[in-house]
Amino acid sequence: MEHVKIGILNLMQEKIPTNQNFEHILKDESVDLTFYYSATRYVDRVLDTRITETMKPLDLSEISQFDGFIITGSPVEKLNFEQVTYIQEINELLDKLNQLNIPQLYICWGAMAAMDHFYQIKKSILPHKTFGIYQNNITNDTYLLHNVSNEFPAPHARYAEMNHQDIADNSSLEINAVSENGLLTLVTSKIRPQVFIFSHLEYPQNGLDDEYKRELASGKVPNAFPARNYYSPIDKHPMFTWKETQIQFFSNWLNCIKDTKLIKS
Repeated sequence: MEHVKIGILNLMQEKIPTNQNFEHILKDESVDLTFYYSATRYVDRVLDTRITETMKPLDLSEISQFDGFIITGSPVEKLNFEQVTYIQEINELLDKLNQLNIPQLYICWGAMAAMDHFYQIKKSILPHKTFGIYQNNITNDTYLLHNVSNEFPAPHARYAEMNHQDIADNSSLEINAVSENGLLTLVTSKIRPQVFIFSHLEYPQNGLDDEYKRELASGKVPNAFPARNYYSPIDKHPMFTWKETQIQFFSNWLNCIKDTKLIKS
């Protein structure tokens, strides 16, 4: 079995649970994961030892060792990109990944930042947060959705969206799936090994519920509401309707990484 190394820049608020999510869905005997946090974001902050013991500050000199790389979401969607304090670090990483032609998976805000940087796709704030489990329609075939049925369920949790017309006008990009409420789910590049996913398919069963509870506890989200189409009408517990899609999607992406490594070797 082909062995692969994957780097993950974890920009999520809850870093340890996010690491555990990726370890669960990606880690097996053929995959090595290395987790990074933003070096510039935390330059003047003392981090929890659970983070420093399991993650490293981003180091661009290490990127060439990886067969694939992931940049997660980040709770900064409402900010303009130039307002994000660590955007220069992100852009330098993007350029490095592009230079090395390493297969890339960008998730939620990570996908927004990458599409803006590489293709100048505009971002806009949604009228309200999209938060829930939605059916997603496959608009263009891609191996990443091999054995994934049309109208597949997936969790969405974001405040912003990229401009659809900008994407449609760009011959280098293809929209592969959109949600039932017309928002982006999956976009791929035709010229680079780049995948942009706007759904949080990496979330575990309680992911959206935990996010809702954090918003309530923070007091910073005055209109926080529970995720739609998520809680069982019988016992009110979160349902894991996207589990099979999660397994298949990340398996397909790993297969793409392994195939790319074989071609390069």
